[in-house]
Amino acid sequence: MPPIDLGDNVAHRVDAAAVRAARDGRDVYRLHIGDPELETPAGIREAAVRALAEGHTHYAPPQGLLRLRTAIAERWTAGHGVPVSAENVVVLPAKFAIYAALAASIDPGDEVLFADPSYFFEEPIRLLGGRPGRFALRPDHSLDLDALAESITPRTRAIALVTPGNPTGRVLRKDELRAAAEIAREHHLTVLSDEAYAELVYDGKHVATASVAPPEVPVVTIGSFSKTYAMSGWRAGFALGPAELIARIVRVVEHTITCIPPFVQDACRWALLHGEDDARALREKLRERRDHLLGKLDDLAGISYVHPEGALYVFPRYDLDLSSADFALRLLEEEGVAVAPGAAFGPRGEGHVRIAYTVPPDRLDQAAQRLGSFLERRGASRG
Repeated sequence: MPPIDLGDNVAHRVDAAAVRAARDGRDVYRLHIGDPELETPAGIREAAVRALAEGHTHYAPPQGLLRLRTAIAERWTAGHGVPVSAENVVVLPAKFAIYAALAASIDPGDEVLFADPSYFFEEPIRLLGGRPGRFALRPDHSLDLDALAESITPRTRAIALVTPGNPTGRVLRKDELRAAAEIAREHHLTVLSDEAYAELVYDGKHVATASVAPPEVPVVTIGSFSKTYAMSGWRAGFALGPAELIARIVRVVEHTITCIPPFVQDACRWALLHGEDDARALREKLRERRDHLLGKLDDLAGISYVHPEGALYVFPRYDLDLSSADFALRLLEEEGVAVAPGAAFGPRGEGHVRIAYTVPPDRLDQAAQRLGSFLERRGASRG
């Protein structure tokens, strides 16, 4: 079997260049990755230490510890209107959950549709022998439901959605999600809903896709502890869904990563039961950073953006005759500011970059100033 062609991942090129620059001693503004420069709250860390001291260092069930799955089910039932039990939950890293959910839903040659621009679904689809298919978002980053419906082919088996959006920061509305789920019902499709940023909504309210989908539409919801509690390095998340699909995902976990470490799972449970104040404080810090960065971008020539409502990102368009990969690599080389190329998120992301507001305000000030200098040298004009 020939190697699978995953293409040229321009985001990986920028990240590698940023790592080299930092290794060479340069002060790099790392605005290209969604990893807030905030410590995991003390209570969560202490819960992990207690679990280690109590000997929770052996295998856990592939589906996850029942006590954690119960806490997740209760949170999503009460907080997001998704009535699930612990049997409808599997614990695994959120990014791997995307791969596992796809593995549970498609066969080689099957097609999965996702938005353009959108998070990185193409590579896991290709790894599984599937066919990636894209549909356009509207200029305001809302779902273009006509484009979605028109993109469905006889080989389409699933639709992947992201809310709040990555890279756009757009929070999908109830009517959009309901209409997309109705399209899935008409064509007998599975919906994969990436809701890793569900707790990071600053304007409006998060709506879970599974809460508005018809009961006959299978929806797999992906959630994460990484962003909500500044736990990106803990690699802990979960999936919710119909029992049959969850059973298939558990088989993928069992025969790949085996389980999430039990002491990590106990820390996650503590976060759900006792970490609401920590999560709220983190969300407010990120809201402040978002507003601070947007104020700085408003003062720059050659930059325009759609107001991001959630997640960690703004996705501005720039007024320069450069590919987004060249823009990102030159900005890093000349100014030490790392941003993600828009083309990494799909062809319609070209002409944009994704900027993560994950660093303190003073660093955002300095990065925005350097971005402004970069744009000015190239004669960018106000859009």
